[in-house]
Amino acid sequence: MPIQITGVNRTNGDHDNPYLTINSLVWIDDHTQNRGITTRDVLFDWINDNGTAYILDEEGNKAKLLTATTQNGYKYVKTAFDETKSDKLLNLLAKK
Repeated sequence: MPIQITGVNRTNGDHDNPYLTINSLVWIDDHTQNRGITTRDVLFDWINDNGTAYILDEEGNKAKLLTATTQNGYKYVKTAFDETKSDKLLNLLAKK
């Protein structure tokens, strides 16, 4: 069941990694239209367990969420393979 990420909830404070400000993600299930909010860690584990999550950009293109871990072991999700490209998830953050 693919889910579309439609929003994020963030924590306050400074983080070296901007993805760590995301504490939960708002989603809608493509098939059932169910909606929910899931913590970053739970979504990370769900994606690693063969779940699919994505974001739609302004043109309607899907950007699949990927999982990553910081050097200190913190789990997070992102859409860019490396930090040199613009990340659609962080762009979503800027709109919230």
